[in-house]
Amino acid sequence: MAIKTRKPIDPAAVEAFGAAAEAPIRDAGPPATPSSPEPSEPPPVRARPTAPVDDAPATWPRGVARTITLRYADPTLPQLLAEIAALDERSQHKVALRALRRGLDELKREHGL
Repeated sequence: MAIKTRKPIDPAAVEAFGAAAEAPIRDAGPPATPSSPEPSEPPPVRARPTAPVDDAPATWPRGVARTITLRYADPTLPQLLAEIAALDERSQHKVALRALRRGLDELKREHGL
């Protein structure tokens, strides 16, 4: 196993890379000065940037996350989730959403909301 040493970062190379990334997109066409009468392969075409795709339904409020990543405090929570999901014959996702909804309703009641 070989250990590679890191090369120093060349700021000029970083700037050149950034400039190439921000360069305007041109349609692929014949080169201005062809090097050969018959091109062997077409020039590469850069993908055009597209507008961001909002796959959320129209009823989903803007600015509200659709996903969350949870870090379990101990291994009992995922084990209980798996056990209950197996008993209910449901996916762990559906059971977790149901448990979250019930827990949030209980917390709302405790806080008088």
